[in-house]
Amino acid sequence: MAYTYTNIAATTAAVTNRFVTSTNMKVGAYTVANPSPVWQGGCLVTITHTTVATGTDTLGTITVTGTDLTGAVQSEVMTPVADSTATSTKLYRTVTAVVGAGWVIAGGNDTIVVGCAAGSFCLGSQGVLHGVVLNNSVAATIVLSDSQRTIATIPASQAAGTLYLYDVDVAGYLKVATTSTNDLTVMHTSTLPSSYAL
Repeated sequence: MAYTYTNIAATTAAVTNRFVTSTNMKVGAYTVANPSPVWQGGCLVTITHTTVATGTDTLGTITVTGTDLTGAVQSEVMTPVADSTATSTKLYRTVTAVVGAGWVIAGGNDTIVVGCAAGSFCLGSQGVLHGVVLNNSVAATIVLSDSQRTIATIPASQAAGTLYLYDVDVAGYLKVATTSTNDLTVMHTSTLPSSYAL
C-alpha cells in the first residue's frame, strides 16, 4: 500500500479571521486575506457574525469556494448564525472566494470574520493512518482522531525522532490537533476523490 505524508509545523488552534478579517457584511465578494490555513492539511471553515448596532441584520448566505484535499474545486453555501459561529460541512485545503448574498442592513453594519476551526485534516476520506514521526521535541500533546473516535494521544515531552506506527483504518477523515508549534510528519493514505462511490 502506498502512503503519502502531511508535515505539520504549526499550532492547529482555531484562527477565526484567517480567510476574511473583520469587515462589514455585504452583498458581493469579500477580500480573502490568506488562501490556506496556517498549517499543512485542510480545515473546516467558520463564519462568525457580530451584531454592531440595535437590530440584527438579515444575514442572508455566504458562499465559500476553494479546493478540497485532492485539489478539486468545491463550494458550499453557508448560513451565518446571529452573534455566533457557523461551521462548514466540507473540508478545505484552500479558500479562493467568499461571497455574500441576501444581506439586508438593520440598525447598522453587522460584521463577520471567516476563518478555520481547530485541527489539521490530513485525510478527507476513509483510509489508513500508517504512523507519525516527531521532528522536534514535543511541547504539547498531539491528538489523532477520525469521525468515530480518538485514535491516539501523543503526550508532551516526547523526544525528536520518535516514530509511532499505527497502521489503523480511519473513518471519514484523519484529524491532527495540537496547541503548540510541534513539528511532526503524519504518514497516511491519500484522500479519495469525492467522486468515488464507497
